[in-house]
Amino acid sequence: MPAQRGRNAGGALLPGSKGAAHRNQAIVRINQYAKRGNFQLSGSGKQRGSPVMSVHDQKGLEELLEAFWAKGLVLFGERVEQEYALQTPIFIDLRHKLYDDLSLLSLLGKQLHQALAAIIHKEASAGEPPPQQVIGVPDTATPLALSLALVSHSTGMPFHYGQMRKKPAAYPGGSWGTSAYMGTKHAAREITLIDDVMASGRTKLWAIDELKKDGLDVARVLVVVDREQGGDAILAERGCPCHSLFKISELVGYYQASGKIDAQTAQSALEHLKSKQFR
Repeated sequence: MPAQRGRNAGGALLPGSKGAAHRNQAIVRINQYAKRGNFQLSGSGKQRGSPVMSVHDQKGLEELLEAFWAKGLVLFGERVEQEYALQTPIFIDLRHKLYDDLSLLSLLGKQLHQALAAIIHKEASAGEPPPQQVIGVPDTATPLALSLALVSHSTGMPFHYGQMRKKPAAYPGGSWGTSAYMGTKHAAREITLIDDVMASGRTKLWAIDELKKDGLDVARVLVVVDREQGGDAILAERGCPCHSLFKISELVGYYQASGKIDAQTAQSALEHLKSKQFR
C-alpha cells in the first residue's frame, strides 16, 4: 500500500510535514492548558496540602478534546445548522451524544476531578481542605457531576454527590417542605457547582439561589468550557469564583492547530463570541 502524503510507509507522520507541525502545535497547546490550570504538579500526592493526583493527565486532556471532536460534541460552521438548525458558527453539546458514550463520560469525569482537586488544594494552601461535594446544574450537568463523584472514589480525594431538580418538589407536611435539592446536607461540606459551559451565568445564579434556600452555599463553579462571554465576571461579582477546564479560545485554537478547522472558521467563531457579550 503506497504511503500517504506526509507519512512514511508505516503511516507515521514525517518530520517537517504539515501534519507533524499541526500535531506538535497541538501538544504545545495542551501543555499550556495544563500549566494554566496549575495541573502540572510533582510529588507523590500524599503530602499534606498537595494535590491528590501527582501529575495532571495531559494525555487525557488531549484525548478528551480529540474524543469531543470525533463524537461531534463540538461543531463549527454549516454542521451546526445541519444538526441543530442554529445560526451560530460554533456549538458545544455535552448532552445527547456524550450520554451514549460512557467511556467518554468517565474520561470527562476524571479530568473534572483532577482539575477540581488541584483548585481545592491550591485554595487550602498548607491546610487540609474540608469535605467536598459536587452538584450539577440540571439537567445537562447532572451526569457530569455524578461521573466526577464516581471517579473520585477510586482516588485519595472522594467527593460527595447531590442532585438538583429544575422544578422544586413539594412534600406536604414533611420536614423537607418544597425543595429543588435531593441529597443529604452537612454544614462542613464545601460545595462546587458543575456545569457544561459558561455563557451568561444565569443558570448558575439560579442554582446558587435555589441551593441557598436549602441552606447550601456554593463555594465555586467549575465548567467544562468557558465561552468567555462575561458570565464568569458576573458570578465573581456575586462572590462565586468560576473555573473551567478549557477557555473557548483555547479549544478553538487547539482544533485549528491540529488541522481540524481552518483559520477563517476559527476567526469566525471567536468574533461571534466576542460580539455576544453579557456585560
